[in-house]
Amino acid sequence: MTTELAVRIGDEVELDILRVANGGFCIARYEGKVVFVRHCLPGERVVAEITDITAKFFRADAIEILSPSKDRVEPPCQYSMQCGGCDWQHATLPAQRELKSEVIREQLGHLGKVEEVNGKPLAEFQVEPLSANETGLHWRTRNRYASIGDFGVGMRMPRSHSVVEISECLIAVEGSVALAESAIHLGQPEIETAMSSTGQHVVVDGRGGPWLDERVGDRNWRIHASSFWQVHKDAPAVLVDTVRKFAALQPGQSVLDLYSGSALFAASLCADVGERGSVVAVESAIDAVRDARRSCSDLPQIDLVTADVNKWLSANKDEKFDVVVLDPPRAGAGAAVIEKVSQIAKYAIVYVACDPSSLARDTALLAAEGWSLRKLRGFDAFPMTSHVECVAAFTRAQ
Repeated sequence: MTTELAVRIGDEVELDILRVANGGFCIARYEGKVVFVRHCLPGERVVAEITDITAKFFRADAIEILSPSKDRVEPPCQYSMQCGGCDWQHATLPAQRELKSEVIREQLGHLGKVEEVNGKPLAEFQVEPLSANETGLHWRTRNRYASIGDFGVGMRMPRSHSVVEISECLIAVEGSVALAESAIHLGQPEIETAMSSTGQHVVVDGRGGPWLDERVGDRNWRIHASSFWQVHKDAPAVLVDTVRKFAALQPGQSVLDLYSGSALFAASLCADVGERGSVVAVESAIDAVRDARRSCSDLPQIDLVTADVNKWLSANKDEKFDVVVLDPPRAGAGAAVIEKVSQIAKYAIVYVACDPSSLARDTALLAAEGWSLRKLRGFDAFPMTSHVECVAAFTRAQ
């Protein structure tokens, strides 16, 4: 005989927080049932308000901290308990990186069946800051705000369409909110702003513009303001450097860059294969490929293709490339793409991932195709949030 729990949305319960979960939550249990809790840290005892009830679990928000963690700090942002933009403002930056490390270790171990990486046990893997002077604030170059009538802008609350009016956003580059407020008169439901590495700061218009000039290393890109670009100001250079090192391409070799966007990686890899080598970049977004063509016109060894990645791989299944680089959407590449990539790559696969669970699932798929995860770096490219960027290198299993 089972007894249903008499718990309703809005009830307050005391919980012991056990460990971190993917997505900005921590895990607790109430009467044996899993509870995903926001605004808390592992090891804390809290009073939490139940916000959602499903057949398998509850969701809750910590509203009082009875036993605080040593890693707890006062959130720097006044909207941290209301806005859905950040998850970990109540933790020190080193603690945030340890939480993200734990998520990656758990996902790769559980879903990917990985036991060792970088020549060490998976348990020793650690997420790194993007730069030595990272403060966790004012790093986000691309931002989106909800318009509130004709008087303000705001951010959405977590898992909600409700909007919190804001006068500042501490993770956005300075001036972003004021810039958005200056565009309220346009009457758009959402206002996007973008800042380039060269200092341009613009409101994105209805056509995806205006143009931005980006610079990474010794190369320049001219892209639409709406085109995908890494949002942390330091991320493009760090990720390009890591991908190039993991790919370890030699002059005359070939590389396939999938989900290539504006050719950030593809253009940079041209320097490694030289004019005798070849780089094929495949991207489905037409504007992104147009941006890439404009920015890469001086690179004769690059072939920029507008196509769905899976369809292109199916049509070119007999091709072979020394190295395949892929930077798929948050959901990952998936079984169909992974199967084809594993056949088309000769020596190495370099995978850029913004979601640990997607990386872990695709790692398991690659393992089934005979590839092993050898190298992995995790970067705290989204401080104060639960998101993390990884670069993984796979080689054929011995």
